[in-house]
Amino acid sequence: MVKQLNVFSENRPGKLEKITGVLADANVNIMAMKISSEDEYGVFQFIVDDPEKGFRAFKQAGITVSLKEVLAVGVANKSGSLHHMLSILRKDDINVEDCYGFVVESEKKAIIVMEVADSTAAGKILERHGYRLIGSSELYSL
Repeated sequence: MVKQLNVFSENRPGKLEKITGVLADANVNIMAMKISSEDEYGVFQFIVDDPEKGFRAFKQAGITVSLKEVLAVGVANKSGSLHHMLSILRKDDINVEDCYGFVVESEKKAIIVMEVADSTAAGKILERHGYRLIGSSELYSL
């Protein structure tokens, strides 16, 4: 499992720049991000190379932040790969609550970041079907 930074903030011009500036000033590299917004507020989700350092930087800047453990799964960077993985989870009645991905060109693979109710069970199911879970030390060093 890996740690994801979740930042809750107003969603207005300049806010994302301020949030990314906190990470830049702390020398924390953003590897992937996702924004989910509802009206005037949003949740900014980040996978970074040093989540603990990013967490401290946000706290020091007075920004509301939390750390959440999520699954990171390596999949082939080709058509149908995500669908195949999701089909396996569906067969075992695992609901994906949140999901996004990014590509690691040097590795020629995609990394899918997922929130599920039972990460341990989902991880075991995926490993049983030949998927590789990406651990924090491996992910943060990409």
